[in-house]
Amino acid sequence: MSNQISLSNSCFLVAGSISNSTNDEKIDLSHRFIKTLVADIINTGGSFISYLSAELVNKNQKPLLFDWTIAREIDQLTLEKRDKIYLKIVASNNFMEKKASPEQRQLLRKMIARGIAEYICIDDETKTGSNVAEEQVKHATAMIALGGGKGVLDRANKMAKKSLPILPLDLQIGANSEDGSGALGLIEKIRKDPLIYMPNTGHTVVKKFEALSLEEPVLDLSEISKRIIEIFYEEEQARLSSLPPDILILTALPVELSAAKQALNISEDIQPSSTSIGIHFWKTAIVQKNEKYLNCVLSCFAGPGNVSASSITSHLLSELNPKCVIMLGIAAGMREKCELGEVILSERIVAYEGAALVEGGLIEPRSRVTELDIKFKQDISAYLSNNNSLKDRLTQIYKNLEIVLPENIEIGPIAKSVIPKIATIGSGEKLLRDPEKFKALRKINGKIEIAEMEGTGLFEACDNYKKPVLMIRGISDFGDSTKDNRFHSLAAKAAAAVTVDFIIDGLTFINLGLTQRRPKASVTAHANNH
Repeated sequence: MSNQISLSNSCFLVAGSISNSTNDEKIDLSHRFIKTLVADIINTGGSFISYLSAELVNKNQKPLLFDWTIAREIDQLTLEKRDKIYLKIVASNNFMEKKASPEQRQLLRKMIARGIAEYICIDDETKTGSNVAEEQVKHATAMIALGGGKGVLDRANKMAKKSLPILPLDLQIGANSEDGSGALGLIEKIRKDPLIYMPNTGHTVVKKFEALSLEEPVLDLSEISKRIIEIFYEEEQARLSSLPPDILILTALPVELSAAKQALNISEDIQPSSTSIGIHFWKTAIVQKNEKYLNCVLSCFAGPGNVSASSITSHLLSELNPKCVIMLGIAAGMREKCELGEVILSERIVAYEGAALVEGGLIEPRSRVTELDIKFKQDISAYLSNNNSLKDRLTQIYKNLEIVLPENIEIGPIAKSVIPKIATIGSGEKLLRDPEKFKALRKINGKIEIAEMEGTGLFEACDNYKKPVLMIRGISDFGDSTKDNRFHSLAAKAAAAVTVDFIIDGLTFINLGLTQRRPKASVTAHANNH
């Protein structure tokens, strides 16, 4: 499996069943394939949604459904894992409490207790085949069909209405209910109209069907599984490339770009795309707590300075047209006001270097203040108000990203809390290593606590394009003689952690008018543990 393929936001629905008259050899083959596929998808970070009910078997006790095979395989594959959902379990309360065997209940409860499974309860009084399918399709981002009858076709139609990818396989195993053509019928449909079931790569996918045959295989099961994963990955890449991003995430320095890529789960092996003038960018997606999926683009100015920030931001806004912009990175904080490793959310940006040369050789400061957009202000206020849950989430993300704040260091105070704060940021072209010059900025604007070198250009470009923008900075130094690179990586990682968590749990205005969409097969980031 290519180490560039990640399916960390993909949730697979395996739809299908097996006829009671199917021979045991084919039943065994189908379950061996499902186990291989589950292992490969879990290894790429993907997950499954299954409807768990009575475990139907034939006279030789061979299972005729795939859901329990999937659940047991995930359990074995994730014994050492915690706090990431690999299986969403759709089941009725009556089944869980009364009809499931003790072994089944124990299995599911242990998975739920480990945090690798989530239970979605269907009301017994209203449970129908249709609303079970609707619940599965609500959470699924991709579907694989194997055998089955009308239930497979119903789920495929529901998935197709959401433009979600569907791949049927050709193993002739019938349907447990003997009520339709299932996956085999879907194969005929996709051959006739491939873009209905693979909206972006359908014409390419149908050319690969023969090589994916399970009925008359020419490849071993592991190779078939690998190729199926590649099909879904390429479909998602093609879809994503056609969409404008929801969020443009910007950095200025390589250390900031590296931190952002780590927090966003963008592998170092993944090559960037490029704009018309050669500006690199990486595409990914973030799943929010409300299961909305936001397409994100990450880019870097490749150096400090407001001029570069303005020109590159303007170019990216023109070509990519995101809904909003967030810049993350490092900054200097006033020693009396900030702590190393602390994370700052911009309240306003002060362009402090504007001035007029007046009579008598005097210099008259003429700073320019840009307030944060009201939509970001509202979201930040709500985000910071949930102090306990915010602390718990960020503590876990810091652990995942291996961000460790030292207890003591000679150059100054260290952040004692992971909770970010809002502050006014001064932006200019000068690198500050003089505490007196830093403090003098408060004579221009008495609220300045932070100093950096891209905010003015960034905010001006976003204002020109009418895009809301937020800056998130990790404090790496105090703008004095102790300034060095020791805290650059830690501060950048802290800013990246807060950025991803804010997008997941705090950013709401971007969802106005946004329908649920499936994600790119890459990111819930390291924040996925909440």
